[in-house]
Amino acid sequence: MATLEINYNNIKKNAFNLKEQAKNIVAVVKNNAYNLNLKECVKVFSEVGINYFATTKIEECKIIRNELGQEAQIFLLNPMYDFTVAKKYNIEINIPSLKYLEQNLDSIRDLTLQLEFAGSMRRAGAKNLEEVLEIIKFCQDNKLKLKGFWSHFAFADEFNGLYEKEKQLVLEILKEATKKHDFEVIHLQNSASFLRDGVFKEATHVRLGIILYGAMPYNIKKYPVRLEGLKIFPPITVYGEIINIVSLKKGECIGYSNSYIADTNKKVGIVNIGYGDGILRDRLKNNTCIINNKEKNIYSTMMSHLVVEIDENIRLGDRVYVYNEIQQLHDYVKYFGPSSVQLAALNYDSLNVKKIY
Repeated sequence: MATLEINYNNIKKNAFNLKEQAKNIVAVVKNNAYNLNLKECVKVFSEVGINYFATTKIEECKIIRNELGQEAQIFLLNPMYDFTVAKKYNIEINIPSLKYLEQNLDSIRDLTLQLEFAGSMRRAGAKNLEEVLEIIKFCQDNKLKLKGFWSHFAFADEFNGLYEKEKQLVLEILKEATKKHDFEVIHLQNSASFLRDGVFKEATHVRLGIILYGAMPYNIKKYPVRLEGLKIFPPITVYGEIINIVSLKKGECIGYSNSYIADTNKKVGIVNIGYGDGILRDRLKNNTCIINNKEKNIYSTMMSHLVVEIDENIRLGDRVYVYNEIQQLHDYVKYFGPSSVQLAALNYDSLNVKKIY
């Protein structure tokens, strides 16, 4: 059975190292803490002094409150309509529009609010400065608890000039907004923005997701990093084993639809892991694995098996690593997008899960 090791000690070290470089951190723990177990991760973060959390699901807000008690600050990123639950669990709620405030005024009077500027993401929030100022005025006129201002960068992990433009816009909007209201909390930066620019002097917090879990948000070997000396440790190790060795003659195929045809007489290894275990095919296809600390080609990808390159020193039972300290999540973002995509796909029902503390 293929194995997934989750190293919570590494996640804790990441949180500690990031906290040393940031003023204050809002830890994004959505989608079961990037599929790494919400309960485990919020405990780890709390142990290093991170007690502000953001997620997209009400049920996750409840879990955080039950795990950490009243000391935790919890912000629901998505618009919320179950205001009884928000009050019971002391959840800070997002303002998606002025209309939202107008329609739910009586229900939100005793709740803590955060104003979202939509920016280039445009999922919710005020679309321009006029709308930002209208929301501030409405909150002030109705004596609502407007605590925070936030936005989310859509292009922070791209290096084509778009991030600089959206950053300039967001900071300009913030400057005008703070002339009208004294926000207790301001969080604008995601992992990529923080890695590129360090902490914005205009903000009180950075809002970090994927980097807390041990994956860089972009190719740091190619693009610049402002946070020199930052050490980030991988959160997961995923491996299978060589369960069979097959001899192929030149021209013989193996796998579905001639997925690999031997270019010479050779032996190949069959590994007990595949895309059915939640390893994305784009991560596997035409890429490599690690066997005995050496990089080997993946020849063919199936639901429960891989066909891999071997040499004369590889034996039955040898481990075949898909992710480890040599090949990490962020090494594959150039192939199919964010590291979060790879974490979200992991199949806990078909992998032998080991937790390391």
